[in-house]
Amino acid sequence: MKENQISTLSIASALVLSMAALSSVPVSAAQTLPSKAAEMQDFANFSRYENSKKNDKISWNTEKNIPNFVSGRLSSREVRTSTDAISVLEENRDLFQIESARMEMMLFDQITDQHGKAFKFRQTHRGVPVFGNELIVHTNTTGAVTSVNGYYDPLLKTKGVNVKPTLSKADALSVAKKSLKLSETAVFDVQESTLTVYEASPSNYHLAYLVTLSAFDDTPVYADLLIDAHDGSILNTISKLQTASVIGTGIGVLDDTKSLNIESATGLYFMSDLSKPMFAMGGKIETYSTAHSLSLPGTLISSTDNIWTDKSAVDAHFYAGLVYDYYYSVHGRNSFDNKGATIKSSVHYSTNYNNAFWNGTQMVYGDGDGTNYLAFSGALDVVAHELTHAVTAKTAGLIYQDQPGSLNESFSDVFGELIENKPNNNWLIGDSIYTPTIAGDAMRSLANPSLFDQPDHMSNYVYTSADNGGVHTNSGIPNKAFYNFVTAPGITQHKAGKVWYRALTQYLTPKSLFIDARNATRQAAIDLYGASSPEVTAVVNAWESVGVNDSLGDPFEPNNTLETAYEPVISDTTYNGRITSADDVDWFKFTPSTAGSVTVLMNNMAFDYDLAVYDANSNLIGQSTNRGNAPETVMFNGLAGASYYIKVVGYNGAHSATSVYTLKATFPTTTTNKWFYETLQMDTPHPYPVNYNNRYQHTYRKPGAQKVGLHFSRFETEQTYDYVQIRDKNDLTLYTYSGTLAGFWVVVDGDEASAVLHSDGSVTAYGYTIDQVAYYNPSAINTTGMLTEEPRTTFVDPIED
Repeated sequence: MKENQISTLSIASALVLSMAALSSVPVSAAQTLPSKAAEMQDFANFSRYENSKKNDKISWNTEKNIPNFVSGRLSSREVRTSTDAISVLEENRDLFQIESARMEMMLFDQITDQHGKAFKFRQTHRGVPVFGNELIVHTNTTGAVTSVNGYYDPLLKTKGVNVKPTLSKADALSVAKKSLKLSETAVFDVQESTLTVYEASPSNYHLAYLVTLSAFDDTPVYADLLIDAHDGSILNTISKLQTASVIGTGIGVLDDTKSLNIESATGLYFMSDLSKPMFAMGGKIETYSTAHSLSLPGTLISSTDNIWTDKSAVDAHFYAGLVYDYYYSVHGRNSFDNKGATIKSSVHYSTNYNNAFWNGTQMVYGDGDGTNYLAFSGALDVVAHELTHAVTAKTAGLIYQDQPGSLNESFSDVFGELIENKPNNNWLIGDSIYTPTIAGDAMRSLANPSLFDQPDHMSNYVYTSADNGGVHTNSGIPNKAFYNFVTAPGITQHKAGKVWYRALTQYLTPKSLFIDARNATRQAAIDLYGASSPEVTAVVNAWESVGVNDSLGDPFEPNNTLETAYEPVISDTTYNGRITSADDVDWFKFTPSTAGSVTVLMNNMAFDYDLAVYDANSNLIGQSTNRGNAPETVMFNGLAGASYYIKVVGYNGAHSATSVYTLKATFPTTTTNKWFYETLQMDTPHPYPVNYNNRYQHTYRKPGAQKVGLHFSRFETEQTYDYVQIRDKNDLTLYTYSGTLAGFWVVVDGDEASAVLHSDGSVTAYGYTIDQVAYYNPSAINTTGMLTEEPRTTFVDPIED
């Protein structure tokens, strides 16, 4: 043990960083970019609002030496319109080194939800958009600014880029087509050419045409090309053909029976779904067949008897509906563009084609070769993966290259698994269609990326020019971060999906890197659940565990004094902190709700850190000062309702800006309610009959429970006409569901819940399967849950019910 290493706390001598002692000097465009010390002086000016100093946080773009994420109060003005948002950027132009926000920033999108607004601005240079550079101003519901994030390039205005093109748009298109070796007979779905300012390499700017082509030739093409608008040289080619080389055990496409939403017209039935809310905006879900050709979209699939035998088409149509349902019901998103766009799918592309892709306007599926792959439309997570690429294109627009491209792939993997929503999720991508004779195969694993040769930590990041910079390889790192988050205590798939969706649609920009995704998901968790919530702790820890962190500081700062201690520390929860300088000290606060044994453990330190615990009067309760990086432990008997303070300090100035220590306090808490799960299955007849006495009931009872839940693993009824009501023990209808829905839970207060099916006199469907039930209680109830299953003969008019 080291002697006298930690002295008794003296609040009066605690070090406090006085931001007011720093001054800020505005930087003009003609000056060189400031040093990091000068940047911190600018940040001191940014922190001028006294009541928000503790919450201000800044993350730096080290390449451009400006902030890329600032959270806190940047303005005292109320922001309701884009003009107000521009005024905020004007107020903070010294911080971002913007000469004139009104001249340089162009509004291109505005999002409003229950948490506030997000104003998205694109940087321009002499009226020409700058490729990938965006700033987003965020407000809460009162109009107060909560953060600004994104990428702005202050160097550009010093480079004198000539924005008058020599090359025409038509010439740029010709150069692009020739570069991609497209034939004269190629069929184009998209061919666009717009001017942009492009940074081909650091500080090397070009006026360029951004050419986007989606074409069908011998092979499909979907790509962005950056072509110099003066000499016609190709600066970059970014393939956006987001394919799914999916892997899995495979049980065959549509060995089960699915009910479909079909359009009937002129004596024929068409594979066109008009039942979704998108139809009010002109959208629908359509499924075509190319009949093994390369011509898209092919022919809309039809039938004379409404019996569908094309397995690939049935899955493509059905799963596209489930993906739509998820985004609409969980996130309020109306199709991939949030404007009710038609979701179009084509099956039987080419012959034995081992892939699937989103081409910029529609989904395309190959049939596979039957040996290595089954038909690609046969996997829900594959369909969801590809359609999420479309959502990403319409929101963050993540450039399909390097880290932004890896994030693009990762978000598709994440939502593919969330939408598939398997019981006991194994977090495997594409495991249902790959290598039918090999069990356990998958394309990727979110839980263990290394199983399929993906890195799960930044220390193993693969630097390569192949695969657009390894977008399908390095996606393992953000995938693992998501897995760590979604499996953290108290985090559900629903919560995790909310955080990741908000980050994707409101915070990420085309050039976002992994650190930006970390900042975005952290801020999204703050927006949704509060700055001191377990969700924020979980998301920070998730990224820390894969080596993605804010290397300039500690996620729990400012916590350098007892008065500013991070709180609340939650029992038995791991916190990843940093001692970032020789004089840095970290403080944490916790309060046991009942008396009993307390253990505070710190380990996984790269350097020699020490641990101490104090009471609210600054009296030392216990300390641990082991040599080297051995674990440190303090144990004592805590008092109910008493506050205790944990102090972490580096011995003899030990510190690291990048290495983390893990801290966990275990202490008595009031017994909390928990969910307990039971595997009890309830099924309607498959398919259910017409006029089934107009009611069919399943009831789950768990006497003594506070709440009960039913999990529907499969739900298919005739849209609108047949429906299922969820009732409580008093026979009060709480929810009504109809149509085809992805797996979902229904929760009812009390110890009883019933599902009641109503069917009319024509058209039936699969019905439903309840595969799991659950109850909510402080402790487990030993009696087994009771099921009743009975047809009900009493007809109740649903209008009056």
